[in-house]
Amino acid sequence: MTANNVANINSSIATADELKTLRGIISKFLTEKVRPKIRELEDADEFPKDIYEQLGSIGAFGCIFSEKLGGSNMGFEALASVSEEIAYAYPPLSACMNLQAATVPLTIQNWGTDEQVRNYVPGLIAGKVLGSNAMSEPDGGTDLLGAMRTVARKDGDCYVINGAKMWITNANVADLCIIYCKTDLDAGHKGVSAFLVDTDTPGFDVSRVKCRVLGNLMPTNSLTFTDLRVPKQCMLGNEGEGFKVAMNAMDYGRLVLAARQLGLARACLDASVEYANLRTAFGKKIGEFQMIKHQIANMMTEVAAANELVYKAARLFDAGMAAPRESSLAKYFAGEVCNRAAQSATEIFGGAAFSDDLPISIYLNYAKLWQTGEGSANLQRILIADDALGWKLMDRHNLSHKST
Repeated sequence: MTANNVANINSSIATADELKTLRGIISKFLTEKVRPKIRELEDADEFPKDIYEQLGSIGAFGCIFSEKLGGSNMGFEALASVSEEIAYAYPPLSACMNLQAATVPLTIQNWGTDEQVRNYVPGLIAGKVLGSNAMSEPDGGTDLLGAMRTVARKDGDCYVINGAKMWITNANVADLCIIYCKTDLDAGHKGVSAFLVDTDTPGFDVSRVKCRVLGNLMPTNSLTFTDLRVPKQCMLGNEGEGFKVAMNAMDYGRLVLAARQLGLARACLDASVEYANLRTAFGKKIGEFQMIKHQIANMMTEVAAANELVYKAARLFDAGMAAPRESSLAKYFAGEVCNRAAQSATEIFGGAAFSDDLPISIYLNYAKLWQTGEGSANLQRILIADDALGWKLMDRHNLSHKST
């Protein structure tokens, strides 16, 4: 099914039946074409670009983009549904939903020029152009932008970038990268600007950071910029608007990551239920033991609750509203649920959880990793509490998305 076929389901926000159809298409592709190849792909340690292109061709990445850009305009609920299904199938692959379907292309659409949108967005959502997003720095921690040391100095009609980034997903295979830099060292958050840079630009250097516990299908990298010279028209937004660009990107990124966490929590639940019905101990199925029932009941209930938060945020975005509060709540709670579900699954599987023949250890590692991405669990707690106390309202920036 091509992207145009998906677009023909509806020219605007998808109905419940259309969402079900799209989810079924994605799930069928993953079940038949991807999951049987996971061990082969991991062992080969080769980036699965063909899978990205195939996902793009069936409309996985175009949910929130117009048909003229190659999307389906089915909406954010569709985006969340696809993100959930890919994470359910295999967590590492779901990084594509932030980089190809939301954070990178939507940031370009919302803040880029018409030329940048035309040049990059169709290729990104088709899975033919690979994107990356460079915020994190080696010493930045949670204060990604305020503590930023990467600097872009104006030189005539160009900016010259020097600095380093860390933990940048897919940068070693990416065609383009959104880089956040300080253009005014004395202006704090107001001194940050964002640039859209082709990765083959001289001075853009990538080093793979091997993370054995995360597998090989979501490569992470360190970046070094040495006199990286970019034309001023590569800037996204205006000079000094990088903080707004980043906050806008993270609102949508948190929704997508929350949906991915929901998918992973579902995978933990389903694997645990199946195993508890198969594994025997002391002459009976382990699902008959009270503690196992307790863990499964908790997973079932928490997954249902996380589902409500994730799709509430998605529906608000579909209504054209900014939803930083709801996306933060969804990301925080889905992360907690995902982490507890992965821990319970590990306990239910016991020693078998660490076999390469089962994905349980990958589930556990990604559950913990995703509590950090798009703002750590501790940061989400601060944001949520400050909002509840009325000290810093999360919607104070009023950064709603453009019409797609």
